Amino acid sequence: MISNTNNKTDQSETFAHLYEVLLYKRKDIIAIQEKLGINSNTLKQIKHESDGKTLADSYKLLLHLVGDLILIQKNLDIDGNPILAVEYNNVSNQNNRGSSDLSLSKLFSLLLYLEDDIVTIQEKISILGYTNQEMAEEADKNARVYLQRFEKFHGPLEDDLGVLIKKFADIGVKKFWFTGEGLPLFPNVSPQQLHEVFVKKLANIDQCPCLKSKPE
Repeated sequence: MISNTNNKTDQSETFAHLYEVLLYKRKDIIAIQEKLGINSNTLKQIKHESDGKTLADSYKLLLHLVGDLILIQKNLDIDGNPILAVEYNNVSNQNNRGSSDLSLSKLFSLLLYLEDDIVTIQEKISILGYTNQEMAEEADKNARVYLQRFEKFHGPLEDDLGVLIKKFADIGVKKFWFTGEGLPLFPNVSPQQLHEVFVKKLANIDQCPCLKSKPE
C-alpha cells in the first residue's frame, strides 16, 4: 500500500513538472500575441485552471495553447503541424471530452510539435523566445560530451522521461527544453548535477573519475 501511494505521489509530481514546461510555452505564445496585437484566450482560461497535477491537466492546457497557436498561424498565413490541428479539432468535435488514448508519451510528442511551431513563428516575426531551441542546443554541447563519458564509466544512463523530470526538479531545475530526439535539455546544469540525474548507480560524485577533467 505504501508503494502504491509513493508511485501516485511520484506520478503527480512528474505531471506537475510537465505542466510547468507548458506554462513556459504559454509565455512564448503570449509574447507572440502581444507583438502581433492578438488577444490571448489562454490568459483568461489559465486563471481557472487546476494546479496541473494530472496528465489531463497538462493535456487541457496544451489544447488551449494549440488553439491560440492556430489563430496566430492564420494571422501570419503560415502552416502549423497538422497533427496538432487534428488533435485540437477531434477534441473540439467531442465537446472537449479529452483524448481516450492519452498517455505521457503522446503528450510529450504533442509538446515537441507545439515547440516546433512556436519556434517557427518566433523566427518569422524575429522574436526571441523563452525556450529558444538554437540557444539551448549550443549550450548543451558540453553536456552531451559528459553524458557520453558517464555512459562509458557507468553503463546505460537513465532515459525514462518521468524519472528525469522528477530528478531534475528535485535539484531545483524547472525550466528546460527538448531536443529533436525527445531528450530533455538543460543548458544551465553543472556536470555534477548531470551526473546526479543521469547515472543510475549510486556513486561518490566528488571522487568519480568521469568528472575529474573537462571534456575535450
